[in-house]
Amino acid sequence: MTATVCEWIASDDPRMSEVHELRHEALFAPFGLPRDDRWDDEGADRRHVIAVRGGAVVGYASLLIEPDRTGHVRQVSVRDALRGSGVGRALMAEVAAEAHRLGLTGVWLNARVTAEGFYQRLGYRTVSDTPFPSGRTGVPHVRMELPLHDA
Repeated sequence: MTATVCEWIASDDPRMSEVHELRHEALFAPFGLPRDDRWDDEGADRRHVIAVRGGAVVGYASLLIEPDRTGHVRQVSVRDALRGSGVGRALMAEVAAEAHRLGLTGVWLNARVTAEGFYQRLGYRTVSDTPFPSGRTGVPHVRMELPLHDA
């Protein structure tokens, strides 16, 4: 098995073109939505982590640092063929580690209802009472949080 390596990259890293492709493939193409690479990726409050296997970007997550010193995890994406292989777990472990390094009090995300169990197994808890539709796809989501007690 090829090892998964997580790496934080800048928004102008050439591999962001692979990220754009992956995000579309994983998050929007299944719903027939056109590709749109304008995700507000730039800014001092944004961090980008990629998962790499065999030299290819196979996973991605974004960490947006909020003014309240929490981290908003966004755009978690894994190549379809690699779902269930540990790529998502590796990404989310690296996101939590970065949030600790940055001294954040916790991280939160809006998860597809179908991914809620995945995030619960990582320690996230659902804090929204009812699912809500995402803006672009309409897919039901829930808000989930992971407190970082020793931040």
